[in-house]
Amino acid sequence: MTDLQDIESKFAPRSIAYTPEQAAMATGRSRSRIFKAIKNEELTARKDGKATLLEVDELRRWVRSLPAIGRDPVAA
Repeated sequence: MTDLQDIESKFAPRSIAYTPEQAAMATGRSRSRIFKAIKNEELTARKDGKATLLEVDELRRWVRSLPAIGRDPVAA
């Protein structure tokens, strides 16, 4: 199991959305960085009343959009 799968399994199996705190843990970024990415329109969030939710697929897209360093990334 990958690290991301380990983290995902701690919240709820087959979660489709995370809170900003969970998203920070899943991506290895800080809660502040998650909110900055939302503010800068790098990351799309959804609102349910006061709650902010981030879809798992959107988090994966955002992480893949970050600049790559080192060797050329292998296409998945």
